[in-house]
Amino acid sequence: MASNSSKSDLESPESPETVPGPSGTPLSTHFAFVTVLIAVWAIVLESTAVNVALPFIAADFDVSAATATWIVGMSQFIIVALLLPMASLGETIGYRRLFLSGMLLFSIASVGCILAPSFNALVAARAVQAVGTAATMSLSFAMARTIYADRNLGAAIGILATAVAIASSGGPAIAGFLLEFSGWRGVFGLMLACSTLGFVGGSLLLPPNKPSDRRFDIKSSVLVALTLACVLYVLNGFANDWSLWSITAAAGASVLGFIVLTRTSKGKEGAVFPLDLLALPVFSLSVIASICAFSAQFLGFVLLPFYLLLGVGFSPVEMALVLSVWPASTAILAPILGWASDRIPAGPLGAAGLFIFALGFFLLAAMPEDVTTLGIAARLAVCGIGFAAFQTPNNRLVMLSAPRNRSGAASGMISLARQFGRALGTAIAAFTLASIPASGALSAMKIAGILALAGALATVVRAVALRDRQGPTE
Repeated sequence: MASNSSKSDLESPESPETVPGPSGTPLSTHFAFVTVLIAVWAIVLESTAVNVALPFIAADFDVSAATATWIVGMSQFIIVALLLPMASLGETIGYRRLFLSGMLLFSIASVGCILAPSFNALVAARAVQAVGTAATMSLSFAMARTIYADRNLGAAIGILATAVAIASSGGPAIAGFLLEFSGWRGVFGLMLACSTLGFVGGSLLLPPNKPSDRRFDIKSSVLVALTLACVLYVLNGFANDWSLWSITAAAGASVLGFIVLTRTSKGKEGAVFPLDLLALPVFSLSVIASICAFSAQFLGFVLLPFYLLLGVGFSPVEMALVLSVWPASTAILAPILGWASDRIPAGPLGAAGLFIFALGFFLLAAMPEDVTTLGIAARLAVCGIGFAAFQTPNNRLVMLSAPRNRSGAASGMISLARQFGRALGTAIAAFTLASIPASGALSAMKIAGILALAGALATVVRAVALRDRQGPTE
């Protein structure tokens, strides 16, 4: 049956017509979703504002800048390692229960960060905070699907994307203000306020879902965590010039881990490593496209400040204002495109978005030396528009390609794709900066454009796979 503008690209085995929507009035439903947005804000602040506070933390505890970065790096390892195990645990005990537990743990750990008497105490509190982050981050899209019917999922995901874009662009500025008037502990105070509000509001408003009858697979969860941590170690190792033997050992361990996981997860319903979902071409191709897109995005995020500061000669304020055009464009368009993705096929929209995204990078790479500030901003806007056109329909398609009882695993894979894309883009950026002068970093935008085109190719192949399926197609 061919699709039309009023039907989803995919319908899961439990479609909106057979699964009742959330209970309560529409107003209470929207308020429930607001609590998810607040929780997402706390998570994004955790990943953006802390970076700005690192120099102040290093000075306060009299540690080196390299040592201070461990606050961020260690957290990243824990989050990546736990995303899929947490998603599986959420399916076992219920999304609402784990989502709220994650927020509560995040809040308690934030108090520990605020009161930390030493650097080691702060690192320990950050480790606990990262566990809460993983629990909440892994289930944000699953909670959106629980709150809203599938036919409105695109709009909800679009609003989530807007919240992330606003927090990502505003996080450093907010952190700078807090650092000026309350010190680095004020940054964690803001996280505490957001997470506490999200926990209290969620406890009152978030709807429950029926947990699965499966037992939580601890052995597979440990193996998944170790394997993903090894993959992240390899990417960070290349980015930070770690010893070759340790990178090689981590690479070998990750390959072995994936081999064991593939064998033990094959044919297993609800496996922690979601081989059942990855076997679906639509799902796996959407995840690949997402990794490519986020790799390109973070490559740009890391390198463009070097170009604007050292190549163009912008002041830090000018640089921040120009770079904010990118997330601002995404924030403005994401809810509109989310609404549209509920009504038109995601394939053409997502593919067009990545082609536009790639065009923005190639335009950046081809900028003349006498380019104006407006010219730079216009190219960044093209990148933001293209990313928004891709991200929302792609994430919606990932969620809808999974059965409703596997929403947790699908949500975890979306977050994992973002984290690995971030790590890959950062590694490429670090390698680039080690190979060429920082002022010439703009030439690497061609690499970002190629990554975006690779993601576009995945969406084109995905469209072919959907056409070959029985039922609605793109």
